[in-house]
Amino acid sequence: MKRIPWLLLLTLVACSAPQGIKTTGKLRIQSIQPDVVSGCTVRAGDWMALKGNTFGTQAEWDAGTNHALFPPDPGLPAENPEITQSENPATLMFRVPLGAQSGLLRIHVEGVGDAEIPIAVEQIAPQVAVPGCEVPAPPQNPE
Repeated sequence: MKRIPWLLLLTLVACSAPQGIKTTGKLRIQSIQPDVVSGCTVRAGDWMALKGNTFGTQAEWDAGTNHALFPPDPGLPAENPEITQSENPATLMFRVPLGAQSGLLRIHVEGVGDAEIPIAVEQIAPQVAVPGCEVPAPPQNPE
């Protein structure tokens, strides 16, 4: 009898998270632009934006305490990580590094948790605009 509430809770958690994203701890990813979970591709130099509950502080990203690593292993760090909004939801923007490959993008936020996001990296520009696959505009003052 006590198992039913736990199963219901697990089902609700699984349904509320975007499919394909694995998170640990308290880190929650609400959306990604371009929507790589739905099959959108990214290219080196393209900007990506993550929205979630928290991404730590800009100082932690600048110091390398928090990081986003693109495949291949052991990982290429995302370029110019910048928190453009600290809450409601928090927004983290970064560029895909040269040499990135398809696989798992690994996000680490110290004291919060980790995320694994499947990405497909394309070497040439897409020929057709696909809704949801738009690259976000760069932050106002990128480094």
